[in-house]
Amino acid sequence: MPETIHPVDHQLYILSLSKIFKDLATGMMVFIIPLYVVNIDSLILQDMPIVLKAGLATTVFGLANSISQPYMGRLSERLNKRKGFLLLGYAVFSIICYLYSVSESFESILVLRTVQGIAIGVTIPAIVAMITHLSTSTVRGQAIGIYSTLRGASFGIGTLVGGAVVTYYGFVAGFYVSAALVMISAFMIAVFVKETRSHELATVEVSHVDDPFIIRVLAVAMFMMLVGIMLILSLLPAYQIRLGASELLLGVALSAYVISRIIFQVPIGMFSDRFGRKLPILCGIFFNALIVFALGYAPDINSLIFLRLLQGIAMAAVETPLLALAVDILGEHNISSRISTITSAQAAGVAVGPLIGGIFGGYVSFETPFQISSLMIVLSGIMVWLVLRKRKETRS
Repeated sequence: MPETIHPVDHQLYILSLSKIFKDLATGMMVFIIPLYVVNIDSLILQDMPIVLKAGLATTVFGLANSISQPYMGRLSERLNKRKGFLLLGYAVFSIICYLYSVSESFESILVLRTVQGIAIGVTIPAIVAMITHLSTSTVRGQAIGIYSTLRGASFGIGTLVGGAVVTYYGFVAGFYVSAALVMISAFMIAVFVKETRSHELATVEVSHVDDPFIIRVLAVAMFMMLVGIMLILSLLPAYQIRLGASELLLGVALSAYVISRIIFQVPIGMFSDRFGRKLPILCGIFFNALIVFALGYAPDINSLIFLRLLQGIAMAAVETPLLALAVDILGEHNISSRISTITSAQAAGVAVGPLIGGIFGGYVSFETPFQISSLMIVLSGIMVWLVLRKRKETRS
């Protein structure tokens, strides 16, 4: 029996639009930091391969983000507040952007990246909860797609803007611009975004005894997807040498992933609302495995850009339906803390991907991290297929 379709709450658009400047700054930082640390002297970690330095700078951010999310999610639920967590996280993020410009050692950059990762970890469970509160199961894929599209568009433009700013004005200008953009988002959220509340009662029926295990498997798949996507960050200096590409063209390659992802997120989210979550999730996982393998053998910058475009489609097919499926399974109550298994896995993938790229790319071969990641993505896809098939059979 078909469910009644409810429109997406207009507050979702207000929330997403208020965040675009912060997401723009995040995209700039993701591009700028790996290239910036290559030219920063190290007091302790000397003679380190440049790809490993770039990987560490990205990894500490992601790990701090991942580890802090479950705690911040539980605190948000206990206080029944979300908006304040966004404002606090963005204020700290902006301050750190400025402090990068006055840092004089690689180690100080690592400390700042750690603090900035915690700042983002403060905000993510709150954001997921707000999106959940502003949608119903019949339009949840569409709602997540809308939010992710606006976020991804800003992030993608940010990587491109970051490349342009660094090319023409230098790294310090990039840090100043990022700090200002985040404060604009903080102001807009303070003025225009309303606090949200769950529409469900505190006693929520558990769907099935195996559902927590399914959530963990989905988290593993999301982790592997992000590892394969984020490998490229620590390898940007190597790509620059191998392909003879400028900072601007590398920024285009990073943006290509986000551009295709944002184009397909809403349509795929709506598809999953109507026809189910399983098909797009599995197709996206196995498609990404092929793309990741090919990224290790890109012969020129145009091939790299094309592969990143395809990778954006693969991620759109996985992220939106997977998050929607997780929320469908868990329900709205205490969603900030319960969904953090998946959002923490995302952040961990962002962290570990560059580290794997830096270690294996720096000490084994350039192609090795792509080969390993591709295999692990395939294995995670098989796990997802098995648990979803079992869940369907059990519920039948």
